[in-house]
Amino acid sequence: MLNFTLFIVATCFSQSTTPDSDFQIWNETTLVFPIIKGSDREEKQIDKLSLLVFGVVRLGQNRLRSTDIRLGTGFDYRINRFISFSPTYLYGRGEVDRRIRAYEHRIRFDLTLGNKWKRFSIKNRNRVEYRFRNSRSDSVRYRNRLTFTYPVKHKGKEVFSPYVHDEVYYDFTAKRFTTNEFAAGISRKLTKDVTADLFYVRRDFRNLQVRYWNGIGVNLKVRID
Repeated sequence: MLNFTLFIVATCFSQSTTPDSDFQIWNETTLVFPIIKGSDREEKQIDKLSLLVFGVVRLGQNRLRSTDIRLGTGFDYRINRFISFSPTYLYGRGEVDRRIRAYEHRIRFDLTLGNKWKRFSIKNRNRVEYRFRNSRSDSVRYRNRLTFTYPVKHKGKEVFSPYVHDEVYYDFTAKRFTTNEFAAGISRKLTKDVTADLFYVRRDFRNLQVRYWNGIGVNLKVRID
């Protein structure tokens, strides 16, 4: 009888306890279709306006279960060598935890400022996103991501580029900062039109049952001309 009672207590405790952290694996693949081409001040060809089509898959919940799937499209417009603007739309299906699924539409507007120097480059992405969510209240967020990149070269040719970024999230609906994301990785051009990023990411949350994520990921960008 005692063993049976202990079994019931342990079972109830395990079902009511939610881990406060998660390990995830991320992938985002972006297809880039140039629409308008131009040249920079060094007469190198650049894409002034491109159509973007992208998909996101994330595995998590400490058991490599599909927790986030997204599909989206949009445009990227390079205003000049320092500024680019990118409006995008995505549809997403995610799992808040193992029992709750969430669906949402997002409309995003990115304004990215950046510059390259001889030994490093800096980018600052400013994103405003409108989240239209099923069975939950809608929200508007501002996200600011600052990225430092340090290209490693051999005989004047870039071999790979280590980078770090930090991104803060401010929720206008909740009127508070809700999330901070840090990532460190390596970017490398596999071919003329294919770039791969391998990275580690940590995301910290405020006022959520899951307090932080750790993860690794591979992102691919494929230019189709």
